[in-house]
Amino acid sequence: MQSSDKTILQLASYAGKLLIEAEAEGYRVERTVKQILEVANVNYLDVYSSASGLFINLEESINDQQSDTTTLVVRVQNRSNQIFKIDRVNAVTYDFIDHRINAEEALRQLKAIPETEFTAHNNFVSIFILIMAYIALFDGQPGDLVISLIPSILILFFLLSDDNFGMNSFLINVFMTASLSFVLPLIAYYVTDNFNPNIVISATLMPLYPGTAFTNGIRDAIRGDYSTALTRFIDALLTALSLALGVALGLVLSNGVITLWN
Repeated sequence: MQSSDKTILQLASYAGKLLIEAEAEGYRVERTVKQILEVANVNYLDVYSSASGLFINLEESINDQQSDTTTLVVRVQNRSNQIFKIDRVNAVTYDFIDHRINAEEALRQLKAIPETEFTAHNNFVSIFILIMAYIALFDGQPGDLVISLIPSILILFFLLSDDNFGMNSFLINVFMTASLSFVLPLIAYYVTDNFNPNIVISATLMPLYPGTAFTNGIRDAIRGDYSTALTRFIDALLTALSLALGVALGLVLSNGVITLWN
């Protein structure tokens, strides 16, 4: 394989990895990788993506047993819904296949995408606004809007500290929602009752539910990619289960504390 083709292979595999990490649909990942690899000097290519990995096979000729064959496997462990990443990868991909940039420049731009993550301040503001929007949708009161600062801080803390805890996303979700549903009833009982903890808890849970993963699973299933769809369905189910388990645990503990001290 020529040096330029190796760069294109590296570009394609990294683009596919970014798309899988951003929870793009399986067909989108395979289409993007194939579009990039078609620029390389290969006669046969095959791409298979799943929710946890990317598999690429390249052959210069399928009839010549002496032809070079390259197989690449990319493992993806961490995934989160990031539409911004998907949009940026698509933009760079089309710039490359339209020959507006070369492979080296495209790879440089792709590697710069993870560095453009939103800051903690931006994440906090977006979470706070989203929770307030759901509170308004649930016909909440001004006190509910003010108290939504607390769940916003808790969510941001767990999102920023998940790597430090050494736990998987299931346990992180359990502890995050448990702390939320434990603290809010205690505040409502001992500090102020000018808010409805049920509305605040419900509004906080709405942004955490895996609606995008479930929708992408349906789209993959419609296109016949049942293995990827099944993985997404199970992932969405476990996420929803962890949120429900955490809320139930927190409410039981808070009710126990209130009962114990009264």
